[in-house]
Amino acid sequence: HKIESEEHFQDSMAVCNAIGLDGLVVIGGDDSNTNGALLAEYFKAHGCKTKVCGAPKTIDGDLKCPPHIPVSFGFDTACKTYATLVGNVAVDALSAQKYYHIIRLMGRSASNIALEVALLTRPNACLLGEEVERDQKSLKHVTSELADMIEQRSNAGKDYGIIILPEGLIEFIPEFNRLMSELND
Repeated sequence: HKIESEEHFQDSMAVCNAIGLDGLVVIGGDDSNTNGALLAEYFKAHGCKTKVCGAPKTIDGDLKCPPHIPVSFGFDTACKTYATLVGNVAVDALSAQKYYHIIRLMGRSASNIALEVALLTRPNACLLGEEVERDQKSLKHVTSELADMIEQRSNAGKDYGIIILPEGLIEFIPEFNRLMSELND
């Protein structure tokens, strides 16, 4: 949960003071470490003895600070595990030769896991949210590209395959963003 109100900051400091906490280590991504930084500033400004330290960790693989943090822990393990699973599905698809498997991987706001797994497994298609956004691809365009690929493979006698996409792909599609803006206004 985000720490947003004065009450949240006061409650956090009260808990740290009540248990006599000397230090608090916040492990997480951008939101978690932003909260940690804000807590550290609040605690210092209000004389709280608890020191706050942030440890960067994100499964999205979008946090790299070479040479100190070449890869965030969690990302490498997730990619290797997913690659093994996707590889197993690919073997099944090749064996059955009659289904397309659409595999949705973690990656709400970054497609790094989908990209890394695609590089390791070579699926028939991998949609990347950043490319969809960059090229301003509509939902119709994205689905047409996939349908064209499936048709081309079918014409070659291959009615099976693997498609990888990140879980947050829809958020990169322009008309979805417009719809969400309209709904939120």
